[in-house]
Amino acid sequence: MRRSDRELDQEIALKIIDECQYATLSCIDENNEIFSIPISIARDGMSIYIHGAKTGSKARLYKDGKIVELVAVSHNRVPTPSYEYCESIKDSASELGSRVFTTEYQSAIAKTKAYEVTNESQKIKALELLCKKYTPNYMDYFDTAAIGLLSKINIYELKIEHLSAKAKIIK
Repeated sequence: MRRSDRELDQEIALKIIDECQYATLSCIDENNEIFSIPISIARDGMSIYIHGAKTGSKARLYKDGKIVELVAVSHNRVPTPSYEYCESIKDSASELGSRVFTTEYQSAIAKTKAYEVTNESQKIKALELLCKKYTPNYMDYFDTAAIGLLSKINIYELKIEHLSAKAKIIK
């Protein structure tokens, strides 16, 4: 990592993954081209779960230990300093660049290997993790939905092999 002063530990990296609204997954496809997709994720331990259709790019690519890189952002904000503050640093290009013309963020990158989940109870557990994260107020209806959807979707486990994270937070 170029900016070691922004590096975060693994525990915070996992928290970023847990708190992100979505992540972007990328891998090299069968034509040696980059395939990237934004997707909903849920984590359990050092595994990240996603779902997808029975056919399509994810169904072709996310199995058999395929290398997939995940990027998650849990915080992203452009600062809005006061006019007075900007006036106080108006002659300092470095201060303006680092405090006004910048973005605060927290991000994590996970290098993973993807596997299709075939065990029904593991698939249900992964679906439950996803639903608890994104639709926690509707879990009373989860069993009906899960049973009805299980045969129509695939679940993939992305096993984390390496994890890094960084942040820029303006004090």
